[in-house]
Amino acid sequence: MENSVFSVAEFTLLSFGCLVVFLLAKLTIAIWWKPLQITRHFQSQGITGPPYKLLFGNALEFGKLVNEATSKPMKLSHDIVARVLPYYPYWSKIYGSTFLMWMGPIPTIVVGRSELGKKVLGDKEGYYGKPKWDPVMNELFGEGLVALNGDKWMHHRQIINPSFHTDKLKDMVCCMVESTVNMLEKWEKVVKNGEKEVDVAEEFKALTSDIIARTAFGSSYLQGKHIFRLLAQQMSLACQDYAKLMLPCYRFVPFKTNRERWRLNKEIKSALTELIMNREKSGTNTTQGYGNDLLGSMMNTIQELRSSESNQGLTTEEIIAECKTFFIAGQETTSNYLTFAIVLLAMHPDWQEKARSEIQEICGNSHPQFETLNKLKTLGMILNEVIRLYPPAGGLNREVHKDTTLGGISIPEGTQIMFPLISLNHDTSLWGEDANEFKPERFSEGISKAAKDGSTTFVPFGYGLRSCVGKNYAMLETKVALAMILQRFSFVLSPGYVHAPTSFITIFPQHGAPIILSNLH
Repeated sequence: MENSVFSVAEFTLLSFGCLVVFLLAKLTIAIWWKPLQITRHFQSQGITGPPYKLLFGNALEFGKLVNEATSKPMKLSHDIVARVLPYYPYWSKIYGSTFLMWMGPIPTIVVGRSELGKKVLGDKEGYYGKPKWDPVMNELFGEGLVALNGDKWMHHRQIINPSFHTDKLKDMVCCMVESTVNMLEKWEKVVKNGEKEVDVAEEFKALTSDIIARTAFGSSYLQGKHIFRLLAQQMSLACQDYAKLMLPCYRFVPFKTNRERWRLNKEIKSALTELIMNREKSGTNTTQGYGNDLLGSMMNTIQELRSSESNQGLTTEEIIAECKTFFIAGQETTSNYLTFAIVLLAMHPDWQEKARSEIQEICGNSHPQFETLNKLKTLGMILNEVIRLYPPAGGLNREVHKDTTLGGISIPEGTQIMFPLISLNHDTSLWGEDANEFKPERFSEGISKAAKDGSTTFVPFGYGLRSCVGKNYAMLETKVALAMILQRFSFVLSPGYVHAPTSFITIFPQHGAPIILSNLH
């Protein structure tokens, strides 16, 4: 009996030892052997980069470069690449415009050639897809459209597309005008009280949040606004602690900020579930469907699919993820777009006056209408130049889903590819020696003739099948708000303005954007 017990114990110990050896072997392969093989694979093709460091890759150097770049403001210039994407100009000078870097044990090929970037973004064969979210981004976005690939992405896109058709956008203009009127009336009071200074970065966050709440949730606007306020708080906490949250297990430790993130996540999910369930009840009890707002349009399409032969809709979890995407993609992108548009027009009063004169000629003192917005050519040129200099994101990422060749480089499955959008937008070889200057006239003959290589360079909302589904919504909202501001106010930068563009998900002004307003009437 003793021998039997001893044998069992011995067998258990041996099994445990084998398991430990197996796990250590897998870990060694993942964090040492595989990176070594991948490094040699690319070196044999002439692609090098900063040396891989065990477990961390180049993450520590990456973080150091970002911290140094954002630790102090910059001069009043549009040459912002080194501040927004500091690792690219630093490493590209050493290793060339295309190089290999590592975020932990994950290899990333940084491709600094516009024609290759467009080939990656325009892929239709399934070679390139969206990388998996890191845990922080997954908590913010969930399994929504921007995180999906393959058939699942196509299914979500099919459901969401109708929400952004032209007839839907036309109906949204009145919501955009109403929210903007409310903001401008507040500005009028500020000017009358003699204060005159407003931080447009904060003002536009509130404005775009209000607009997306109205257009996404319609009659449930106030409930939607509360949910989006919680989402904004969650994003702010993630931004503050992002570097720490990338450390193994940190996000599971009940620190104060983690507990607050957990609470917000639970409250957001609960509130969105309640809102969706209420819409489900009201939609099935009326002949009008689920409504004409973004949520209603999405749920109407889901219901049509459920009633068809395909019988494919979305789960409540998936609808929640898309509602989060509406806010984070719609609110953040547009608020920063508007902010930088105002900053650049404050820096360039001649273009501010040109835009104002055009708006006065076409719209007079009336609110802009959907039909008149496309006639504002000068405003369109200005907005193209703003988004060239200050795009929504510094770079666009994809993951190789099948072994492939790109520009003569053999790239194995699992490698990530980063397209440094902002660097290409400021590249003098593509845009001329004045690439870092604000010159809207470069778009006077359209996008295709703005850069030396034509439209291949200018992809502010992505390109191909995965181009941003809400790009027309964002442009419409930006034009409405900017046109209405220019009708009522002129503005200059406040003496307290600090030029410090930086990036977390989107490019934004690190220290806000205070301006001085003057009433035109």
